[in-house]
Amino acid sequence: MMKYLLSAVGVLVLLLGLLYALLFTTPGNGYLQPVIESKIAEKVPLPVKLQTFLLRPDRFDIVLKIGDDTTIEAKGSMNLFAQSLDASYNLDIKELSTLQKLIGTRLNGPFKTEGTVKGDSTFMKIEGKSDVAKSATTYSLDLVEFEPQKALAKVSHMQIDALLYMLNQPNYARGSIDIEARAANLDPDDLDGRVVTAVRDGVLHPDPVKKDFNLSIPSDLTFKGDIETLLKGSEAISKAEFVTSVATLASKAVTYNIEKGSLATDYTLKVPDLDKLFFLTNQHMKGDITVTGNVESSQKGLRATAHSNTLGGVVEALFENGIADVKVRNIQTVALTDMLLYPHIFDSRANIKLNYDTLKELGTLHAELLNGQILPNKMSFMLQQMANFDITKEVYERTVIDTKIVKKRLISDLYMKSRLTEIKSKKALVDFEKQSIDATLEIKLRKMMLPVILKGDLTSPKIKIETKALLKSKAKEEIEKHIPENLKDSPAGELLKGLF
Repeated sequence: MMKYLLSAVGVLVLLLGLLYALLFTTPGNGYLQPVIESKIAEKVPLPVKLQTFLLRPDRFDIVLKIGDDTTIEAKGSMNLFAQSLDASYNLDIKELSTLQKLIGTRLNGPFKTEGTVKGDSTFMKIEGKSDVAKSATTYSLDLVEFEPQKALAKVSHMQIDALLYMLNQPNYARGSIDIEARAANLDPDDLDGRVVTAVRDGVLHPDPVKKDFNLSIPSDLTFKGDIETLLKGSEAISKAEFVTSVATLASKAVTYNIEKGSLATDYTLKVPDLDKLFFLTNQHMKGDITVTGNVESSQKGLRATAHSNTLGGVVEALFENGIADVKVRNIQTVALTDMLLYPHIFDSRANIKLNYDTLKELGTLHAELLNGQILPNKMSFMLQQMANFDITKEVYERTVIDTKIVKKRLISDLYMKSRLTEIKSKKALVDFEKQSIDATLEIKLRKMMLPVILKGDLTSPKIKIETKALLKSKAKEEIEKHIPENLKDSPAGELLKGLF
């Protein structure tokens, strides 16, 4: 029995000796090096070369080359029995685009990171630094039983244009980003951390924005921003403010649910000079505006609300899956024409309902204008001269406008009535793209019917009054003056009118 036991021990010692020789000696390393290299080559769709492979019971040194531009180095001490490690690493990628087959996406530019790994199977710490997107970045990660537990990162002066280039995106902007992140728990269901992000000295570049988004932005459009994010449970909750040279956008709580993939936020948008939004609206305006609301994005789609106390009234809007539903209450029409830089034509209070499909660029608008008066203008002056009637003294208790919106064209029907006048229009056309108007107003002054044609530039159209209708109305009045009262409504009276 002892003989067989001694034989077994001898075989085991021999095997351990062979294993040691294979793993931890120079000849053994020389044998394993091409084997390991071939196994890596099977998994990596690029040429690989294991340039250095040194493995000893207490230390190691490995240098792996992938393609012509990527080098991975790792070396340090280890204890197999204690399962501990004290090592350094260095990753040097001269051109990320050469790794497209390996990582599955196109990235550009260089990338370097180096650091240390210390610890054992129960606790391990990784610390390193990087120059990602021309930044000065430091990071650390705690592993408990090889599971990420705690993380710290600080990114200083990351360049936005370098980041866009690295991510294979057009050069939309330049500027810098600073990030400080601390996470006490990285469990996706029980997050605990804080991330502070600052964007500084941002400037948008007009040419790529014009090419990709068809927006002619100003060449001096600047931006900066501050975001503070708290990681709680499965949510990231941020307080954010972005300041640009045209507007300020702020939110008290941007809540992103990681598990559901949903986003909900409040917002406040302040525009101190509306004319600076011309590149978005294609409409010159004056004044300022503040808009508040909420935005929700989920698998069901996008839903946004907007509220503004403006133009002496209230504007409320709901945007849901491409459809805009806007309600305007009690605004001043003079304030509206002032904002749009249009001449004063009508003074009233207005209630408006708008339904608009932003994808199809089709919609309807219904407006009711209350207790309105036509203000002195070129048309009222011409009516005064030709018909001896001051239309500006009339009060229109209720004016109704129904409009079809087709892209940037408004096709409207108008009806308004006062004590002595009645005004109608069918299919009046306003083209905001051409900034033009083409409308015919059928204006009835007492018993006179006057077609008034408005045509040309939207802010100063040509006005033409059909004098034929005016002369006919005046002639009719004169004829009726000379027909005896007892014949006016008789067949003879009608015959006399027709003969004249």
